[in-house]
Amino acid sequence: MNTLAADTPPAIGMEPWEAIRAAQAAWAAVPVRRRLPVIRRLRFLLVREAGRLAAECAAIRGVEAAEVLTTELLPLAEACRFLESESVSLLETQFLGRDSQPIWLSGVHTEVRREPLGVVLILSPSNYPLFLAGSQMLQALIAGNAVLLKPAPGASAPLVSVAQLLQEAGLPEHLLRVLPEDLGPVHDLIRNHVDKVLLTGGTAAGQAILKTCAEAVVPATVELSGLDSFHVLADADPARAADVLLYALGLNRGRTCIAPRRIFAQSEIAPRLRQALRDRFRSRRGLITDLVPWARQEIRDVLEKGATIVAGAWAEAEGTFRYPLILERVPRGSRLCTEDHFAPIAVFEEASSPDEALRQDRACPYALGSSVFGADLTAATAFAGRLPAPMVTINDAIVPTADPRLPFGGRKKSGFGVTRGPEGLLELTAPRVIARRASNSWLPHLDVPSPGDEERFQNLLHLLHGDGWWSRFRSLRKLLSRGPKRIATTTTTNQT
Repeated sequence: MNTLAADTPPAIGMEPWEAIRAAQAAWAAVPVRRRLPVIRRLRFLLVREAGRLAAECAAIRGVEAAEVLTTELLPLAEACRFLESESVSLLETQFLGRDSQPIWLSGVHTEVRREPLGVVLILSPSNYPLFLAGSQMLQALIAGNAVLLKPAPGASAPLVSVAQLLQEAGLPEHLLRVLPEDLGPVHDLIRNHVDKVLLTGGTAAGQAILKTCAEAVVPATVELSGLDSFHVLADADPARAADVLLYALGLNRGRTCIAPRRIFAQSEIAPRLRQALRDRFRSRRGLITDLVPWARQEIRDVLEKGATIVAGAWAEAEGTFRYPLILERVPRGSRLCTEDHFAPIAVFEEASSPDEALRQDRACPYALGSSVFGADLTAATAFAGRLPAPMVTINDAIVPTADPRLPFGGRKKSGFGVTRGPEGLLELTAPRVIARRASNSWLPHLDVPSPGDEERFQNLLHLLHGDGWWSRFRSLRKLLSRGPKRIATTTTTNQT
């Protein structure tokens, strides 16, 4: 397919880089409050064009348009609203007060500004092409950056459409470019033209991009999918857990980075959960034929070694299966337990105790998200706090992660850094600190060192940070007994 529609701006390389840099510099000079009308108008345009955008995404994802409306259009509109209400306060200059200012910096007035990084390269996935790339793109733009947006193969259409809508909403020219889908030029862009990379994708792609980023010393935020855990505690409702589990596994035909792949059920509830899964699966219909080759072979191997099917059906002759497919008695060293397969397949394990479930969970090299089910919310929350994943939902899965107020990112092989939420917005800026004194202010660190300075500074250190009010009082008396010479710390500032 043609990556860019005929009436969209030209792809990168067809105009001087100076135009992009100049546009970004001019955009950065616009106050955040005056950038916001573009985002507000875009939100209205998303509503107007929702049907077309949903159809474009549905064709890429192979799902119904209704699912796109709830999983991409609604969250993206909420991401716009979040920026409209929160970005000014998040990005405004912070003036530091004097309450916690070190005494030796008396007279210094300090401010911290949030400034854009420059040109941000976004490498977007195909599973949620509009929401994931769109929310990152909007945060980068509202922070004052220019954006280069490279779609996944076959996933350009909705991103080109949003670029056109942003142009209609008043985004200045040259600030946003939708690149060709080919990954080849990306490494040259990183080496020569961009200031930050955002990548959502698989581990192999992430490693290749990170290698180039390291060579070019370009910062990156990477989300590299996961093998999310799904914990069912002894007091949970097995029917509700089964409903949520099958929903989460089947959402987007299993192509969701934060979908559950490993199910840990406490022994007391495991039999009832198995039965609930079997009962609910009877009404499910689906066929997956695009498994990665190793996963197809791995399913064959574990079944030959004694694994059983809790829910789903494997058709050996055809090499296909109904989804979701839930397997039990899978060897813990299986690649289904240690490698991301991005398919609606989950491994079911009984755990003798919560501690045993935690040990098994922590053995996984990925850490993106987890779900916990339990009737006692206090106990479930305490358990959630011990999990390795940075995003944990209790008595639900996936849906709460679309809240635009929440940062989203992985740990371990699931990546690092965050997108979305206040933290994600700030990651697309750099702090600039300005500390100022009056031109005629006293600078104690310029005083000529004199005998007794070491003792004075030790007494000052004890006075400010020592333990016990009486010993600190004695340090103050010693300082005062040395005469009228000003009490100032010059050693630290001289060393600095």
